[in-house]
Amino acid sequence: MKISVIGIGKVGSTAAFLMAMDGLAGELVLWNRSGSVARAEALDIQQACAFIPHRVGVRAGEAEDTAGSDILVMCASVPMSRDMADRSELARGNGALILELLPRFTALSPGAIIVNVTNPMDAITGRIQEVTGFPWQRVIGTGTLVDSARFRDLLSQQVGIHPLDLKAYILGEHGETQFAALSVATAGGEHIDATPARYRMLQEAKQSAFEVLRSKGYTNYAVAMAVRLIVESIARDLRYTLPVSVRMNGFCGVTDVCLSLPAVIGREGVHLVLNPDLDAQEQAAFRRCAEAVRSTLARMG
Repeated sequence: MKISVIGIGKVGSTAAFLMAMDGLAGELVLWNRSGSVARAEALDIQQACAFIPHRVGVRAGEAEDTAGSDILVMCASVPMSRDMADRSELARGNGALILELLPRFTALSPGAIIVNVTNPMDAITGRIQEVTGFPWQRVIGTGTLVDSARFRDLLSQQVGIHPLDLKAYILGEHGETQFAALSVATAGGEHIDATPARYRMLQEAKQSAFEVLRSKGYTNYAVAMAVRLIVESIARDLRYTLPVSVRMNGFCGVTDVCLSLPAVIGREGVHLVLNPDLDAQEQAAFRRCAEAVRSTLARMG
C-alpha cells in the first residue's frame, strides 16, 4: 500500500505519523511546498518507526515520487487566521490551490482514492471530484466524522456510555449548518432522546474546533484521527460506516453537492451510502446544508 500526503502542516504531519504507527502503508510519501519541512517530518517519522513492529518506508519527495499511490491524502491549505469564524473564508484561496495542485498528482496516480481534509470541506471535496474526473466513490472528504466524534464525546459524558458505543451522527455540512440526527441516534438498540441539552451539545461541539484554533492556532489531533480511521478502512477493507462527505445523488432531493451521510468505506472507496430515516425537521436541515455548500461554491468561483 502506497500512501502520499499532500501538505505537511500540523494535520498532514500528525496524520502521516498515525498512519505510519499503525502500519497502514508500506510506503509513505510526504509532499510539501517547503521540501525541507517534508524532509524533516519524514526523517522524524521514519526514526519513530524503529519502535513499532511494522515495516514502513517514510520519505519526502517531489510530485513525481507520489506516482502510483493507492491513496492521496489532501491536507494542503492556504494559511488560516486564529480569528477565523467560518471555514468558507478559505474557499477562494483553497479552491485555487486545488486547481493548481490536484491535476498533477492525480495524473501520476490515476487509480488512487482521494481523502480530502482541506476546508471548506464539502465544497473542496466536490471541486476535487469535478477537477479530477475521478468517480465519486473515490473522492471522500473527512466531512462530519470529526464533528460526530466531538458530539459523541460530550454525549458520552452525560449518559455514561463509551463514545464508540453511541450511534449518533452529525450530518450535512462540515460547517455552520451541520445538524445532529437525533431522531435516528441509538445506544445498544435503545433510542437516544432528543433533549434541549443534547441540542446544546451540538453547538458546543461545533464551536470547540474554533476554541482550539483561537488558543493554539490550529487543530490537528482529532482531525488526524479521522483521517487515520478512513485510511484504515480503505487499506484493510474494513467496511466501517463513517459520516463522510461524498457527492449526493438525490437524498432529501439533494444532488450534485458533497455532504456527509453515513457511508461504508472499503478498499474501493465508498461501497455504499446509507440513507437514514430522518424526521421532517432534519430533512429540512439537510437541504439547508446543501444550499450553504452551493453558496460556498459560488464564492469559490
